[in-house]
Amino acid sequence: MESEEKNSHPDDGFGENQTDDLNTPPKGSASLGEAIANGFKETLDTFKAFAHAPKEIIGINLINIFEGMAYFGILTYLMLFMTKNVELSDVHASWVVSGFLMLITLSQLFLGGVSDKVGPKKMLGITIVILLASRIVLGSSELLFAPTGTGVGSIFFVVVCGSLLCAALAYGVFNPAIYSLTRMYSDKKTSAVSYAMLYAGMNLGAFLIGLLLPVIRRAAGDQTDDAGKVIAQGLLPGTNGISGAMIFIAGIMGIVLLLYIVFLARSKTKPFLDPKEDEKKDLDDGSKHIPSLLERIKAHPLADIKFDFFIFILIPVQTLFAYQNILIPSYLERCYTQYPTISDNYETFSNLNPLIVFIAAPVIAALTAKQPVYKMMIIGTTVMAIPTFLLCFGTTPATFLTFILIGSIGESMWQPRFLQHVTQIAPKEKIGAYVGIANLPWFMTKFIVGLYVGFFMESFIPDLTKNPGALQNPETMWLIFACIAMISPIALFLARKWMNPNGDKPSDEVPSADEL
Repeated sequence: MESEEKNSHPDDGFGENQTDDLNTPPKGSASLGEAIANGFKETLDTFKAFAHAPKEIIGINLINIFEGMAYFGILTYLMLFMTKNVELSDVHASWVVSGFLMLITLSQLFLGGVSDKVGPKKMLGITIVILLASRIVLGSSELLFAPTGTGVGSIFFVVVCGSLLCAALAYGVFNPAIYSLTRMYSDKKTSAVSYAMLYAGMNLGAFLIGLLLPVIRRAAGDQTDDAGKVIAQGLLPGTNGISGAMIFIAGIMGIVLLLYIVFLARSKTKPFLDPKEDEKKDLDDGSKHIPSLLERIKAHPLADIKFDFFIFILIPVQTLFAYQNILIPSYLERCYTQYPTISDNYETFSNLNPLIVFIAAPVIAALTAKQPVYKMMIIGTTVMAIPTFLLCFGTTPATFLTFILIGSIGESMWQPRFLQHVTQIAPKEKIGAYVGIANLPWFMTKFIVGLYVGFFMESFIPDLTKNPGALQNPETMWLIFACIAMISPIALFLARKWMNPNGDKPSDEVPSADEL
């Protein structure tokens, strides 16, 4: 009982008993050459272990890669689709997109337990079918309903919102089911690799779809000159190709369904972990103390003030993630017309970040393995936020690509360490609860960004095809966004002594994936 009370104390994790001196020099830091070699070796070992993993784990990760292609493909187009095809204003379009992203997060909070009750394998199949149907409807909605009218209140708009609603609710079960199945079919040797591949697969899928979509869009839609005159008809005459690309994305979901049938639906392999058996054990154990409501409130992760500060102060820098999905495709398409390679291939250039993170994360992890986690949070958020100021100096390929490169390196420095730090500061019996609550600020970020980004787009990067002669001023927009993002590293630095009076827990004491 004494140990339970000690572990649930709000000061645990940040307190003196669990941390070393922040100013203590790191032990055993690797040289740059060793870090790069170790990083690439780590990546190769991951792929080797993945190739020899159980069939179900391979299937889960393949499903995750292809579904990641579909998810990020939809996100790349959604803002442009709402403004160009549904013909909404930037403000209304941003509300729809941010609402879709928020609903995904909310549905995971409220529907995540459904997969545990019904069974993750069964619910994964159901959600894949729903996602396939919703994307077929979304891709074909322009062809079927645009002739009846566009804009808010049109049948076209209602059908699009309905398909997005179904997809968002399905994601509330899809993601928890994927992680539950990974845990069920992973043993001690494959669990760490399997979870690592889920993150890597998501980034790989995002980059691959960015390469494919420009080709698909141009083949599907009409090609026009600068005056808007059609010079070549596409496979879907009268469209700009975005709907055709979305239909292609629906086809990717067909591949996902096939992978599910081959690797999971027909699988007879008994999982290593059976949640129902654990549930029975819990029911049989009548000796457990049932805490009162007041005890639950005191023990809740949000009762930890330092934990609250740590997760919520990251919202300003996390806005840069939200811009990548909501803003950057439109920014490239509207502001880089003098560089057609970028504006005509905005799908590829807006999805360069996942490729860089996929390559850089293991190298940086090896290079900074012994560095204190909180210190890396300060440095990483700073490196991610500062290059945003580069976009204040003009819309050139050099400034944008440098912004993406440095910002992605900064993300690779702090984002993987974020959940590591959360698991370190959490009492051992509450790691899952802390990790779940740590995702709450991401929901808030989507909501906050959605409230204002449309106004910024209309004010600073208006669509010149709709408003000929309008003035664009993206430099001022990015200056404001950069100042917002810098709030996070500055606040983390100023609060370092209060948050981390005796430094970080050494990296070799971090719990492994198996222990989690």
